[in-house]
Amino acid sequence: MKIHRAIILVTLLALIKTAVSQLHHIEQCREVFESFMPCMGFVEGIFQQPSPQCCRGVTHLNNVVKFKTPGSRTNKLGSGELERVCGCIEIMGRADHLPFLASAISNLPPLCSLKLSFPISVGMDCSQ
Repeated sequence: MKIHRAIILVTLLALIKTAVSQLHHIEQCREVFESFMPCMGFVEGIFQQPSPQCCRGVTHLNNVVKFKTPGSRTNKLGSGELERVCGCIEIMGRADHLPFLASAISNLPPLCSLKLSFPISVGMDCSQ
């Protein structure tokens, strides 16, 4: 009986750890998801132009990645902001929806009048 309780306890602890890890990952990407979500219709080819909300969101993410504190060579929120933003957009690209169009992605920065500080492409690999 004690062995069964120990197994159940270990299983529950493992499930809780997994759930906390997933919630942490979602929380890390929340800002990116909210900022990039208005662009989905454009990068999926549904709309011909990015919306003003899309351009504002991408500009916000761009500023998060490139903003540096005075006299520092690291990003405001740490050295991992580029990887975080890239990884979250990579997750969005793999989600169950229409695929991102290469032409829409390459046109997004000029249509929003900005030079991106983070990579975005159809075949994104943020580990590179």
